[in-house]
Amino acid sequence: MNHYGAQAQRHWQTYLPQRYATIEDPNSFFSTLGEQAAQQIEQRTRELAGPDQPGEGYLGKLGRLNAAKQMAEEEILPELILIDPEIDSPTDETSSAPTTADPAWTPLVEDPTDPWWQRVAEEEDDED
Repeated sequence: MNHYGAQAQRHWQTYLPQRYATIEDPNSFFSTLGEQAAQQIEQRTRELAGPDQPGEGYLGKLGRLNAAKQMAEEEILPELILIDPEIDSPTDETSSAPTTADPAWTPLVEDPTDPWWQRVAEEEDDED
């Protein structure tokens, strides 16, 4: 399974548990989904990057290709891998809140009422 498939599996387990539970063979499903995403991202990257530019140096080309890949991922990942749980099931109130599931995610604004910030405050209190 490539990194897109693994990313999708983690995302679906956390944010789309009901949808994840319906998958009979998760390893096969997410391996296939990851390959599909990689192919679409590669194709879209080539489209966005376009042909080499006259007089373009190594760093210029590297920047152009990296920017194209980033834009391609921003287009493809929300459609296939990082499906928005609110769009997928707007009436499902039992699914996890997006702010509590991903430990690497940090809200941009500190809000003491947000569950993420409450958890951080509790962890800091435990350390003291």
